Amino acid sequence: MPVRMTIKPVSVARQRGAALLLLLMLIGVGVLAVFVTGLNRATQQLERDRITNEALAQAKAALIGYAASVDLSGSKRPGDLPCPDNHPLGDPMEGTPSLSCNISILSLGRLPWKKLGLPDLRDGSGERLWYAVSVNFKNDPRAGTLNSDTSGTITVRDPSGSIINDGTNLTAAIAVVIAPGSVLTRQDGFVQVRGLPGYGVAKNYLDISGGEDNANFVDNDTNGFIQGDIRDVANNVVLNDRLITITPNDLMPVLEKRVAAEALICLRDYAAKPQNKGHYPWAASMGSTLDFNDDSNALFGRIPDTSTGFLNTKYDSGNVMTDTWTGACKISSTSGWWLNWKEQVFYALADGCKPVNPLPSGCSGPLLTVNPPSPSVNKEVVVFVAGRRLAAVNAGQPRSTPIDKGIVANYLEGQNATPLDNVFERSQITPIFNDVTVYAP
Repeated sequence: MPVRMTIKPVSVARQRGAALLLLLMLIGVGVLAVFVTGLNRATQQLERDRITNEALAQAKAALIGYAASVDLSGSKRPGDLPCPDNHPLGDPMEGTPSLSCNISILSLGRLPWKKLGLPDLRDGSGERLWYAVSVNFKNDPRAGTLNSDTSGTITVRDPSGSIINDGTNLTAAIAVVIAPGSVLTRQDGFVQVRGLPGYGVAKNYLDISGGEDNANFVDNDTNGFIQGDIRDVANNVVLNDRLITITPNDLMPVLEKRVAAEALICLRDYAAKPQNKGHYPWAASMGSTLDFNDDSNALFGRIPDTSTGFLNTKYDSGNVMTDTWTGACKISSTSGWWLNWKEQVFYALADGCKPVNPLPSGCSGPLLTVNPPSPSVNKEVVVFVAGRRLAAVNAGQPRSTPIDKGIVANYLEGQNATPLDNVFERSQITPIFNDVTVYAP
């Protein structure tokens, strides 16, 4: 007898449950895909940001190093910065400064990476970095005086439009390095086109927002640069330039250390000359004359810098000491860099190392103290370079008139402003102290 098989129908409820489960699985896969895609995009953006930030930091460090290591020949000055690179794409001179940036439009261009000893730096979008330099610091042409009181002239704003560095006052930036980011349509409607033929057109790389156009700037003005990213009300990126600035607070302490080191070289080389027997010249005493000649019995003051500036030193000793700087000294009454800095540089001479008659071999007698780092009375000579004028010290440390320039406290702070006790200091920069202090031995 044949066997009958009975197939039970699947219930409608079970069918619906399976369909719902499948739908939920599909939704889950979709959500996961969206999440993974978003995560990948976020990861990629973080990597682009990392590349950009590292390139900007490397460029800033190289520019500061360049400014601090100028060789001081001719009219070169500590603090000189190169012109931007405005050479055409494919030019053999790409990566080097333009011959001159004597007009403001040439003070904005690409970073001269070859001159700075850098690789061909690119941002996270693969674009070369741009660079703008203040008129007070560019090296061609040089303009005005460059020393610790020199300000930048460039304005920089944060993404909200608030001014961080004001080109019209002491907060101004000295230089700006810009990562242009990816191509976009500027808020003024200009569609950026990269590469030839628009390689030299700043608007093809730099953006505009809120009326601040990174494709141009004006020295000593609030027309400067603005930091990205900036988005519109629909959350679209309208400015993606990333900036890093060089300010006086970044650069000046480095320059002051260089100047102090150069002055100390002169003093040590002088003392090392056999006929000087380890002794140093008299200082150019404080006062309103500012002749920079040595003065008998002046144990503190500015540094003599002329060919006739050592006459008192020479004849106050028994064996006629040297009457000029010698050896590796780069101080001269005709040195462009020294003319910029000489009013800011001072030194203290130990009584035991002064010119005397007859002149003993080596220092004999009281020395100086620099505390910190030590309360020991063991320094032969101490050099000071005055930092920028401090608003909180001695009525803002005025340095304009001859009388102002003869007052120590208008330049130096703390123990350094009271030289008669032969105790000095080397400390961290604060709102009430910013001297650079070096010494021998």
